[in-house]
Amino acid sequence: MNSILSRGRAALLALSAGVLLLAAATGCGGSDNGSEIRKILPVTAIAFNDSVAAGDTLFLKVQYNYTTTCEKAVKFEFTVLSTVPTPVYQVTPVAVYRSTDPCTGVNGTDVAVLRVTALGGGPRTFQVNGALGTLTADVIASSDPNFVTNTGFGLRVRVEDASGGAVIPGAHVQIRDAIDNSMLSEGDADGAGIYAYDQACGSELQYLVSVSVSGRTANLVVRSPGARCRMPEYVVIRV
Repeated sequence: MNSILSRGRAALLALSAGVLLLAAATGCGGSDNGSEIRKILPVTAIAFNDSVAAGDTLFLKVQYNYTTTCEKAVKFEFTVLSTVPTPVYQVTPVAVYRSTDPCTGVNGTDVAVLRVTALGGGPRTFQVNGALGTLTADVIASSDPNFVTNTGFGLRVRVEDASGGAVIPGAHVQIRDAIDNSMLSEGDADGAGIYAYDQACGSELQYLVSVSVSGRTANLVVRSPGARCRMPEYVVIRV
């Protein structure tokens, strides 16, 4: 699955809150005729490195569903909701196209990546606003290049109910290598709906998270960029 940066021309935007955001906007077709259609896409999971040191980039990976080829071309709308006491940003994945564009019906899931730099210091909240609800990414940033002290891979999977976002204690979680589908870890979420996985450093990890509870299942596949050493990755997935 490719990030949105590989699908179109990137633009660097300076925001009033001091955050630098690197994103790309792409559309479907390109016709000058017809009315513009803007559709907020359903978001089923997010993943992000939740501790960001100076010089690091926050990679916010957003998994969304689409029902046409035009909806597959996603862009992010970025809004500063507040700056004090904690900066809060709203991130909305949308598909924008013309009513006359040749959209083909096809159901699918993809992951788009928002890259954010110059986060500053302290807590930052990113509210990913999808058609089915809002998923929250809480991030701690620091100007200290040695802020992140993890020595290996670290994944924390938070399982939430799709109908309202409440955490689901005891949900079954599997973490697999997305390249060869080998099982890396398996178990149940704790009382806070969290399942933790750690391993020693190696090459960048492309991973698949599967969760199941009460006969419902959900998956998240993160390929590019994958989880990286010394940058703990937090996953929020709804089922």
